[in-house]
Amino acid sequence: MNLKRFLIAASLLSIVAPLSEAAAGPVAHVGQCPDAAYVTLDAGNIVAADWVEYRPGKVHTYQILTQSRVVDATIDLRPDQTAAHSSVVLSIAGQPPDPPKERDLGAGAVYWSDFIASSVMQAVARAVVLNEDRAEIPAASLFIDARGNIPVERIDATDWKVTYHNKRYFVLTDAKGCMISATLPDFGVTIERRFDFSRSAYPLWPAYGAPPDHAYSAQDVKIATTGHTLAGTLTLPPSNKQLPAAILITGLSPTERNNGTPPWMPFRDIADALTRSGVAVLRVDDIGIGQSTGDHAPSTTFDEADDVRAEIGWLRAQPNIDPKRILLVGYSEGGLIAPMVASQDRAIAGIITLAGPGVPGPQLAREQTEAAVNSDPNIAPADREKEIEKELADPLTPRERVFLTIDPLAYAEKVRCPALILQGGADVTVPIRSAEKLAYAMRGNGNADVTVRIIPGVSHSLLPDPLGLPSGWISLPAFVTSPRVLETMTDWIRARFG
Repeated sequence: MNLKRFLIAASLLSIVAPLSEAAAGPVAHVGQCPDAAYVTLDAGNIVAADWVEYRPGKVHTYQILTQSRVVDATIDLRPDQTAAHSSVVLSIAGQPPDPPKERDLGAGAVYWSDFIASSVMQAVARAVVLNEDRAEIPAASLFIDARGNIPVERIDATDWKVTYHNKRYFVLTDAKGCMISATLPDFGVTIERRFDFSRSAYPLWPAYGAPPDHAYSAQDVKIATTGHTLAGTLTLPPSNKQLPAAILITGLSPTERNNGTPPWMPFRDIADALTRSGVAVLRVDDIGIGQSTGDHAPSTTFDEADDVRAEIGWLRAQPNIDPKRILLVGYSEGGLIAPMVASQDRAIAGIITLAGPGVPGPQLAREQTEAAVNSDPNIAPADREKEIEKELADPLTPRERVFLTIDPLAYAEKVRCPALILQGGADVTVPIRSAEKLAYAMRGNGNADVTVRIIPGVSHSLLPDPLGLPSGWISLPAFVTSPRVLETMTDWIRARFG
C-alpha cells in the first residue's frame, strides 16, 4: 500500500502534443523587452516576485517565492529565443546559497521552471519567432534532465494562451510581444508586470523567524519529553495579557516545524495568520527531525500524541499563555491526533482538523490510492487496477502499520470541545466524506459546537489546486496556503476565543 501520497511527489515535465498550425504576422522578439518585476498574486496577496533583466544573448531572473526561497538564474539565449545554457543558484532566506547548478539545455528548447514567471514569456517569444498561430514549443527544465512540449496559441495580436503542467496561462503582451500579465483562472492566480517594484518591497523572511514587518515575535523553544527534546518556534502577538494559544500538529511523513520546506510552508502560513489575529502559536520539529532529538523511525501516531501532550503541558506553564484557551490544530494525520488528545483532555479549548481522516486506516489507504491513480492522466485506464494493487502492496513503515490500526471515529465521538473540521474540495488523499463523518461522530454524543467547512478547489496540500494530484503539487503556481483556509480558521477562532 502507499500512504506516502501524504508526501509531496517530485514532478517531471509532462508531455503534451497538440499540432502546430499556420501563421500570422511577426512581432518583435522578447530580447527587446524592458527590465521589470513580474509579481505573482494569489487572492490579491503577493506570493512571489521575479525580477527579469534582458541583455544581448542572456536573460537574468531573480525569483523570490513566499519571501523565503530564492532562485537566481542566468540563461544564455540564442537568436531564435531557444535556451542554450543555464546557471542557477538556489538559496533559502537566512542560509548560505547552494553551489551553482550549470546545465546545457540542448537544442531547440526554451527554458522552463514552474517557479519562474519569465518562463511563460519565453515560450511566447519562441512562438513569435516561429510565426505560427498554434505552436508546440519544446521546453527544457532548469533543474532536472527532462523535456516536454508547451502548446502556445495566439488569440490575437497581444493575447496568447500557454498550457503546461495542467495550467492555462492567458497572457497579455504589449505591441513588442513583451508580457504585461498572465492569468491562471483555474487557480485564482495572476502575474503582473511592475516597473517600480524593488526587492526591498518583498523582503526575505527566514523560515522560522519573525516576519519582516515585526507584527509579532518568534522565539526558539526547547520542550523536554520522555527520552527526547522537541525544538520549535513560539510566535507571540504583542500583548500584556494572557493569550490563547494553538499547537500545530504535523502529518504522517517526517517533517520539520513548518510541515514543509520553502517555498511550501503551510504551518508558517497558519502560524502567521493566527498570530496576527491574536493567538500565540507553537509549532515543533517531529522527533528526530530538524533540531529535535530522538529517533523518528520507530515512532508511531501514539508517540506523536504523547509529544503533543508534552507541548500542552509546556504551554500551560508559560506565564503569558492562558491555560484555559489552548487549541489543537492538526493537519492530515495531525487531524487524527488532535481528536485523540482532546478526547482524553477535557481542558482543551477547541480543535481544528485540516484534511483529517474520518475512515479507518485500511479503508483510507485504498480510497486515497484509488482516487490518486484513477485521476492521474499519466496512467492508462487499463493499467490502473494493477497500479493500485502494486501501491497497496508497498512495504510499510512502523508508523504506517500503527496508523492502519486506528479508527478515527472512536476518538471523534469522545470530543466535547468546539471543533472546526476543514477540508479542501479537491482533496484526493483523504476522502471528502471524512469531514461529515467526523462531525456526525462528534455531534452524536452531544457536542453542539461542531462546524464543517469544505473549501472548493483546494487539495490536500491546502493550496488552490483543482486537480489535487500529489505528483503535481510542486508545479502549482502559488505555494501559500489558501487564503480561504486561513480566513476560515481565524474567523472561527475569533468568534469563540476573542
